[in-house]
Amino acid sequence: MVRRDTLLRLKGTLLGPLWLLAQPLFLLLVYSFVFSGILKVSFRPGGDTGDFALYLFAALIPFSAFQDGLLRAGGSLMENRDLLLKTQMPPAVFPAVATMGTLVQEVTGLLILIVAAWLMGYVPGVTLVLLPLLVALRLLLTFALAPLVALLSVVIKDLGQLLPMLLTALFFTTPIIYPLEMVPEEYRSIIEANPITWLVQSYRAVILENQWPVSDLAVLAIASLLLTLLIGALFMRLQHRAKDFL
Repeated sequence: MVRRDTLLRLKGTLLGPLWLLAQPLFLLLVYSFVFSGILKVSFRPGGDTGDFALYLFAALIPFSAFQDGLLRAGGSLMENRDLLLKTQMPPAVFPAVATMGTLVQEVTGLLILIVAAWLMGYVPGVTLVLLPLLVALRLLLTFALAPLVALLSVVIKDLGQLLPMLLTALFFTTPIIYPLEMVPEEYRSIIEANPITWLVQSYRAVILENQWPVSDLAVLAIASLLLTLLIGALFMRLQHRAKDFL
């Protein structure tokens, strides 16, 4: 179903599967031109201006995958209304497919980022062996929240309008377009409490800084697993009632 969902989104396009490469490559080129070529900004004080696009892209990849997974999950039950009402297809399949579908774009973007970083002098280190684990952790966190978002989107119709606003707020409270060091001390604890902050910091550390991720990732992994079990149990309990709202 993940393969079918991916192919349907590319069906009828001129480039077909090449769009999976074209989209992240285009974004990287635009970021490089704007932030490095025009604005001449560096991500860290005293850093090279060419690193801003890489640091931005390294954080945008996992965040965009997380965001897209939740947005797709929000409409997954309604989009598959006929299958839910006319077949015995388990409802949990659809938010799971929406979540898994984000892997294709994320992995493609990461490959482009690693090659671009290498060309710009960021030699990949042994820390890259942890990148699959980070991707799996991002997937687990998305997978934990997707069933809840799917369920609430059916019951509360306004969530379709509210969710993008909440994700926008999450974007700006995550150190994506700014380094964590720039956050004033009085707000630092709020930003650090954001679990996506741990993820994006770890992606940057592994790919660009040859550093091992923070130990808090173990806490995030355990919390995501427990959240998956809790929300999964709630979803299984309420999924049949959700059909009444379709």
